[in-house]
Amino acid sequence: MAKDPAFLFYPGDYLRDTQCLSEKSQVAYDRIMCEHMRNICITYEQLNFFTKRLSDEEKKEVLMLLKKTKAGYQIEWVAESICKRMDYSESRSKNRKGKSKNISSSYDNHMEIEIEIENEDVNKKENEDKREKIKRISMPFGEKFNETWKEWKLYKLKQHEFKYKSDGTEQAALHSLTSLANDEKTCIEIIHQSMANGWKGFFNLKTNGNGNTTNKQTIREQVQHEINKRYGNGQ
Repeated sequence: MAKDPAFLFYPGDYLRDTQCLSEKSQVAYDRIMCEHMRNICITYEQLNFFTKRLSDEEKKEVLMLLKKTKAGYQIEWVAESICKRMDYSESRSKNRKGKSKNISSSYDNHMEIEIEIENEDVNKKENEDKREKIKRISMPFGEKFNETWKEWKLYKLKQHEFKYKSDGTEQAALHSLTSLANDEKTCIEIIHQSMANGWKGFFNLKTNGNGNTTNKQTIREQVQHEINKRYGNGQ
């Protein structure tokens, strides 16, 4: 059976063991704990390796937290966690192969719960990553512009039977608009101008004979008139 790449970590047990350790002793403890992922216990040679840079007093601190067995040394809660996970994995493997319909007697109910929670967290993270990868519309301005943009899309749909086919094409249209003006008020006026004149796209604001832009109120009145005329107040 392939080695399990993880074991259940219990913060309460870990903090209980390490809260009074010196810095060097805790580093040695952490390395011993990680070694449990490859070996159910730590050999005498491995223990000497992990503690070789410790003083006698620091080594005693670590030894107080280890249980001596025939095969070597263990951190009890880590060894117990690994055994439970091994039993669980074995019972699941047997069930998948159809060799047994019953879960192993050593199976722990809490293992099922914790594995399910772990899988739910992984699935949630994957879904969030997928959603993040979905291209979204980046609106250039605030709520007032957003409402005007909705009016523009409604106008395009009803007047020209046109609908943006993707987020990319809609974003390109926004880029085209903001290339003409970089402030919210002007962009809104450009949208109103296009709607008032029945245009399909965006153009620089028209100017009157004095070189000034067309009266803003006139544009708004024209837009409202067109909306009421063509769509019956948006219906």
